Amino acid sequence: MRTEIRFIAAVCVLLTAMSCACAGVLEVHAIDVGQGDAFLVRFPEGRIMLVDAGPEDAASSLVRYIERRGVGEIDILAATHPHEDHIGGMKAILGAFRTGKVWDSGFALGSRTQKEFLADVGRRGIRFGTPKAGFEEVVDGVRIRVVAPVRELRGTESDANNNSLVLHIAYGAVSFLLTGDMQKEERRSVGTFPNATVLKVAHHGSRDGTDASFLNQVRPQYAVIPYGYGNPYGHPKAGVLELLRKNGVQTATTADDGNVVFRTDGTSLSVTMSRESNSLVDELLYLFRKLTGWF
Repeated sequence: MRTEIRFIAAVCVLLTAMSCACAGVLEVHAIDVGQGDAFLVRFPEGRIMLVDAGPEDAASSLVRYIERRGVGEIDILAATHPHEDHIGGMKAILGAFRTGKVWDSGFALGSRTQKEFLADVGRRGIRFGTPKAGFEEVVDGVRIRVVAPVRELRGTESDANNNSLVLHIAYGAVSFLLTGDMQKEERRSVGTFPNATVLKVAHHGSRDGTDASFLNQVRPQYAVIPYGYGNPYGHPKAGVLELLRKNGVQTATTADDGNVVFRTDGTSLSVTMSRESNSLVDELLYLFRKLTGWF
């Protein structure tokens, strides 16, 4: 009896969470995929964008996270750059969700992961583009603007990082700057950055991803750093965390806080943090949805 009550309660919680994705609200989810990036954007009328898909070893948990939010189709799938910790989960995403179109940085790394991703996009006949700085698209009243790449950069410390697709997402008075793994060379190529309420700290909080001049331009109120505990790079760097603190930026990390979800009606902004439960009830709900197609 107790298990049955828990199951029913879990269903009610899930339905309630799904009903929160109401019209007029933009949601941006920084999903905990360990050492990598994955951002789910739910637009006010329900359209979906996924920016990056984390590493391959987190792909199954990423798919479950998205499915549990009632998503069946991804309208825009964006790959900020071709490193495995950002596109390793793309194969699983393309296999799990109908995809309207793909935005890519356009930088050819030539890795197995990138080749397989691009080949899969081609096999499925998905529309594919490499938007550059200045490109804009409006989705459900939300303006998406490409800030970078301005031009292809070569001969940098990391050409893949420095050709990242950088997106500014604005809804009313609230905006988000998603920076991929942009480093100092790409920052210099952009010149002036727009203000943003929420900053996705570039390159997992590495030393070369953020500096004082950049923060003074963006002037974020909140920041989120996706990274995994025990990563071999020492991310995030103490100096970056201190810089954010000195600038009064409220900072969350996926390693410490789990999934970080921002919700806005274009005026106010709320932030919630949670970890996906691996309980038996959650797994039963996931299996139930897969078998029945419910939700």
